[in-house]
Amino acid sequence: MIPTSLLPGRLAAALIACGALAGAAVAQDTKSAPPAKPAQATAKPAAAAPKAAPCPQSQTCAARPAAGARRAANVPPPTTAEQMADLPHADEEQRQAATLVHYGKYVCDEKFEVFVEKNPVFSGYVDVRYKKDVWVMKPVASKTGAVRLEDTRGKVLLVQIPFKSMLLNTQTGQRIVDACQHDVQRDAETQAKAEAAPPQQAKQ
Repeated sequence: MIPTSLLPGRLAAALIACGALAGAAVAQDTKSAPPAKPAQATAKPAAAAPKAAPCPQSQTCAARPAAGARRAANVPPPTTAEQMADLPHADEEQRQAATLVHYGKYVCDEKFEVFVEKNPVFSGYVDVRYKKDVWVMKPVASKTGAVRLEDTRGKVLLVQIPFKSMLLNTQTGQRIVDACQHDVQRDAETQAKAEAAPPQQAKQ
């Protein structure tokens, strides 16, 4: 590069002015340029699935019942001790009424079933079972030939007449199930219909 001292005065001054302008332009570009964006942080790792809480030592965790381990269908629960608590002893009249009860299975409307059984603990009392319910009953005989099985807790009543029995809700006055027949009642109805039929006339 030629030293400015060897150039004419005007030319040297022009070169110096150009150099100053170029430096100012570079400085201005440096200030106006936007700052570089910082690099984005890497994505966070996915959270792990929560683990099942362990069973506390102070508690006993019950195991889930196995599939199919259900109570057999149409098997009512047994009579509970609470139902038999404080039952008065049956007198002779109640014991006699218990001998008139038809024990066993009754087939009712819509194929429902009622089971009447002797109470295994208290003589003279009867267990009546329907679906999942069971009631302890006191038998009471009437002069008409019907037998009433009265719930000792006053909730239901079973009435046994010659051809059928019915289970009633004494609190609502509605029938729980009707047209229940024991084999003895079914045979009695069949015999009664046969005797009531007119005799067939002999062919000439």
